[in-house]
Amino acid sequence: MVAADRAMVGAPAGSASWVVGIDGSAYGERALRWAVAHAPGRAARIELVTAWQSPIYAQYPIEPVIMPPDDHEAVAQVVRHDLDVIAERTRQEIDATVAGVAVQGGAAATLLDAAAAADLLVLGSRGRGGFRSLLLGSTSAQCAAHANVPIVVVRGEAEPVATASVLVGVDGSPNSLAALEWAISFAAPGTVVRAVWVWDASPLAVGADVFFFPDASAIAMERFDHLVAGFAPAADRRGVALHRRFLHGRPRDVLLEESRDVDLVVAGAQGHGAVGGALLGSVATALVHRVDRPFVVVPNRRVDPADSRG
Repeated sequence: MVAADRAMVGAPAGSASWVVGIDGSAYGERALRWAVAHAPGRAARIELVTAWQSPIYAQYPIEPVIMPPDDHEAVAQVVRHDLDVIAERTRQEIDATVAGVAVQGGAAATLLDAAAAADLLVLGSRGRGGFRSLLLGSTSAQCAAHANVPIVVVRGEAEPVATASVLVGVDGSPNSLAALEWAISFAAPGTVVRAVWVWDASPLAVGADVFFFPDASAIAMERFDHLVAGFAPAADRRGVALHRRFLHGRPRDVLLEESRDVDLVVAGAQGHGAVGGALLGSVATALVHRVDRPFVVVPNRRVDPADSRG
């Protein structure tokens, strides 16, 4: 089974491998705190990954870039030392294997490479911070668009807590069903998973004509109920309360409002509205930048609800 498929259905309880992006910033620290809070019973290995670059010097106005050769090892030593301190602290907090990996290179590419064989990638919503000479800029959007595993973007200022409630945006697309499947497989017993389908009742305009489909929402609601019901057995096996809500309005606005009283928001990488070739749908893109909660983007895998793992 390829890494993407394994990540979708979820590794066996307590055996998953997670990658956490570390850069010394407060955002990276919150990402690590989220991972620590959720690792018990889920993750057997956590890999702390840092991308770094040496200082680059150039003479003005036009001269070749000069990078003193001694800088590489000096910077690498500082990076490894700081990462080792964090890794050792984390080992004292959780019962899991914790490793620190420092890589010279770009942040997004480094994290995506590290996550390719993992089950989950966890990042802060922004980067750039305390470690000397480290480079982890605002890479969450790039990783969310290109990761082949689910990615958690930890937003918000509060200390991360164990997830007790999850919001999943559902629109009937394979991506949204993959997101619902992942949410159920991730949820601990007693968690409430709220599946929400937002029906955009805006009329379809073609040229000078405007067309309304008054019965379409009823058809969509019936399909929604049928799809979510298919995931109920998996939710029951895990002791997860699966709720469903069919609402009207603009999906990004309604889901943003619905997110205010949950601990985690989950969405598929694309929905039915995604433009062909787009890697991250417009609704997911809007939410990942606006939701003040940890946010999970789940890549696509075609899901049969009857086969949803418990």
